[in-house]
Amino acid sequence: MTATRPVLSILVGERHRRELGDIDQLAASITEVGLLHPIVITPEGQMIAGERRLHAAKALGWTEIPVNVVDLDSVVRGEFAENTCRKDFTLSEAVAIKRALEPLQKVAARERQGTRTDKHPGKLPTSSKGRAADKVAKVTGMARRTLEKAEAIVDAAEAEPEKYGKLLVDMDRTGRANGVYRRLKIAKQAERIRAEPSPLPGNGPYRVITCDVAWPYEKRDSDPSQRGALPYLTTSIADICKLPVASIAAPDCILWFWVTNHHMREAFAVLDAWGFEQKTILTWVKDHFGTGDWLRGQTEHCLMCVRGEPVVELTNQTTVLHAPVRGHSVKPVEFYELVESLCPAPRYCDLFSRYQHNDKWDCHGDEAPGVEMAGAPASSDLSIPPSLRRGAP
Repeated sequence: MTATRPVLSILVGERHRRELGDIDQLAASITEVGLLHPIVITPEGQMIAGERRLHAAKALGWTEIPVNVVDLDSVVRGEFAENTCRKDFTLSEAVAIKRALEPLQKVAARERQGTRTDKHPGKLPTSSKGRAADKVAKVTGMARRTLEKAEAIVDAAEAEPEKYGKLLVDMDRTGRANGVYRRLKIAKQAERIRAEPSPLPGNGPYRVITCDVAWPYEKRDSDPSQRGALPYLTTSIADICKLPVASIAAPDCILWFWVTNHHMREAFAVLDAWGFEQKTILTWVKDHFGTGDWLRGQTEHCLMCVRGEPVVELTNQTTVLHAPVRGHSVKPVEFYELVESLCPAPRYCDLFSRYQHNDKWDCHGDEAPGVEMAGAPASSDLSIPPSLRRGAP
């Protein structure tokens, strides 16, 4: 049976957390589902973890609150019994226990060191540090490496709650640190990438490229009476394979490669020639259908491809993009927003472009918007290879 203590007897000292968030919402949740995790205290009633839960209990008028009691001094002395070690701490609670133990561990280590000052003068013995970390992990029921990852997540959430607070919530909700820690690493990598100096406009190398080549429909080019004749010059598959896309791509690059239903097989040959590996397919579902071979097309596909090991901030995005049709060959605004949200880059490249999403994008092609870039000429005159442009009619 879980022990309880009077709410007013719990002592709250100096806390790492400064912002407590929405206590009323937490109180409502406790009213609905109960207190899922007791607060964590010392035998003397000093708070270790659960300050928000304590404030919510006070708001609800509770006089008693369930507690887990951890004797920090006995942990340091190595005198804690196996049957007193609780295994139901959340990961953030385990981090709080670790933080509370660290000052005691340092004192104990200095006392041990005092008996042999000839071995490690002026610093803690490495072996003592290792034993301390292992003891902390053991009393919380966590693996040592798991606890280290959890603390990194707590540190990030406390430093920037708006940016990383959800990661902390997800970690405690799932009871797992590995996946959340991986998301934290990717998010921090993405932050560094977005802060990189921009490549020179038009020159690259680009971390993220979108590309919409002029796929050939030879029979329609030669016979304009056929339905669906294209209003621009097309390029043969052989010539598309020769396009120097790799020359403007960063070693770790994401390529979003638009392909029609008719040319799906040829698209993979092009990717092989350019040195990219296809990972998944985004399908744009349009608000009305157009022309097509056999069936009239209401979808268009974009292959998400990589070379090297680019950073991508994936969470739960779907392979379907619902967006209205705009001008001919103009891709939806929602597509560019998706690319920016998933793929960090200081600048983006849009090959064979007909639209500039914002000033982070370099637009290349004979039909590209003639927007003046800072310190650069209009996009159609940039020093990118001329072959990487959609031909004019």
